[in-house]
Order: sequence, then C-alpha cells, then structure tokens
Amino acid sequence: MTSFLELLGKEDNLGEPTPALNNKPVMLGVVISFLVLALLCAILRIWCRFYVVRAAGWDDFFVTLVMISISVGSIGTCVATDYGLGEHLILMSTQRLSEYLRVFYICNTTLPMSTTFIKIAILLQYLRTFEKGTKSRTVTIVVLIITAMWGFAYMFLACIPAIPVKAYWDWNVDARGRWGFGSHTAEELIRTYESHAASNMVLDFIIFAIPLPLYFSSEANKKSRKSVLGLFLLGSVVLMLSAWRLANLIDSRAGTYPTLDVTWYAPTPMALAILEIDIAAICASLPVFWPVLQSGMGSIFVTHEVAITTETLECPRCSEDLEMAGGSLSCSQPSTTLETDALVEPQIFGAYMMGKTTSAAAATKAV
Repeated sequence: MTSFLELLGKEDNLGEPTPALNNKPVMLGVVISFLVLALLCAILRIWCRFYVVRAAGWDDFFVTLVMISISVGSIGTCVATDYGLGEHLILMSTQRLSEYLRVFYICNTTLPMSTTFIKIAILLQYLRTFEKGTKSRTVTIVVLIITAMWGFAYMFLACIPAIPVKAYWDWNVDARGRWGFGSHTAEELIRTYESHAASNMVLDFIIFAIPLPLYFSSEANKKSRKSVLGLFLLGSVVLMLSAWRLANLIDSRAGTYPTLDVTWYAPTPMALAILEIDIAAICASLPVFWPVLQSGMGSIFVTHEVAITTETLECPRCSEDLEMAGGSLSCSQPSTTLETDALVEPQIFGAYMMGKTTSAAAATKAV
C-alpha cells in the first residue's frame, strides 16, 4: 500500500500545458452559466407543479434538494479557484493547501448528495407516470431502492472522510481513522473516486433507459414518443459527461498520476460533475414545464378560423306601403361565426393532467 504523500514530486509535470478549465474565468463561466440555466428550469418546474397543475409531489422536493446541493457545490468550486484550484500542489504552502482542502471538502460532500437526489427525483417522477402493477413501475421501485442505498453509502464516505473530520483538511491533526475520500492510501483513494464515477454512470444509463419501452409501445401516441426520445437524448448527454469524467479520473488516477497534484488535475472532473448534475436537473424539469409553455405560446399565437355565412329571413310587413306593395320583403345580412379548433392538448408529465383547450363563439343578428 502506497501513501499518496509519497507520490508528491515523483514526476515533474510543471511543463504540462494548462487545461482550459484550470483558468479561473473559464471555470467560472462554465459553472455559473449552467447553474443559472438549471435553476431557471427547476423554478419553472416548481411553479408549474404548485400553481398550474397543483399536484406537487416528493419528486419536486428532491429536485429542490438537488438545486440546493448543486448550488452550494458550484459556489464552492468557484471559491476554490481563489484557494489553489487549477494550480500545482507542489508550489502551494501548507496553509494554502489546508484552506483549499477545507473548501474542497464542501464541494466533494455535495457531489454524492446531488447525484443521489437527482436520480431519486427522476425515479419518483417515473412512479407518478407508470401504472401500478406494470413491469416498468416494478423496475423503477427496485432501482430506486438500490439508488438510495448507493447514495447513502457514498454520502457517508464524503461527509465523514476521517475522525475527526477536521483531519481531512488539517493534516497536523492526528486522525484516529481515514477512509474513502479521506484516505491517505493511494490505492484506496483512487478506488473510491473511480468506483463512484463508474457506478454513477451505470445507474444513469439504467435510469434513462427505463422509459424506452414506452417509445416502442403500440399504445403510445406521437407526442409521448417524442417526449421519451427527447428525454433519452438529453440523458445521453449526461451519460457522455459521466463517461468523460470517469475516463479523466482513470487517466490521472484521481489526481495522483504521474505525480500527486490533486489541485492541478481536479478542475476538469469537478466541472464535468457539475455539468452532469445540471443537465440531469434540466432533464427532470423540462417534461413538467415545457407543455405549459407550449400551451401558453399556443394561446398567444392562436389562429382563429372565421366563417362568413348569409341567411335569408322573412320580414313581416309593418307599414301600409308594404301592404300596398303586396308581397314580402326579403332581407339578408351576413353573420360571422368564430370557430376555433382544438389547438392545445397539454399533457403534463407525471401530473396526470390531460385535456383539450377549445373555444367556440357564434354571433348571428337578424334584421
């Protein structure tokens, strides 16, 4: 077993080209922009569930938890750029490294929280859609239980990486024990990061594949197929980011290869993890608020069909002149009938809201 401190200065990597995400402006731009987009989608989702559909559920609660945890993690990542994130570890003082690890502890703790909460939110959203007794619902429940246990295990490893916890960032404190993310044994530290990234990717694939049978179902309409396809395409982006992060961790052996330089190799996997969670949150929110936006846009840009008709009415003779004329007077006047077809058919994913929005009006005046 190798102490990861023995890997410090093993190779000279000071001449390596600087990755784009090691630059503070690039890191801030990527993290903040995607966080704002994810927050906007989450807010629209919550607004639709509470004020439009009026059918909020536990999935909305977990989406809220996700946005809180990823916001804390994103802010922590931005702050970490002022404490050495993106710099070479060997050039940092002990005090500066301790300050960096204190901030990184917050970021690293929110990562398993966010990945767990967003998976649970999506699975609970599935449960609101699948009928009881179906295979899809049974699979969803099983995956939900596995995800909850998986998330609890890694959240524990991240929240309590050492005893006392302060020993994680202050190496002058004698630790009674270190494990997982806080281990000073290189092999254990590497396995912890790589196992979390790999299992996270596998769970993502399973979760985004669960609704696929609906796409091939003969009972599914065109709109449902498009929704499932869109969800899977966005899920594919999440999977690509997960695979990229795993490959990066394997390549640098969690920041310990070719030399121990966690501050230099950390920005890319940290940014990829944040983007993965942000896009997953967007995936969970879009099916809820997008139909409502479509409905609203349809009412704004609605096209009314106007039909012009002519009616002939028999008018009673009401004067002597008409009596002398001997006959009847036929008078006609065009009338307008306003007909509006069923233009909007909203279906809120996971909220059991279906129906048509129609309007029809007719006005006929006889003279």
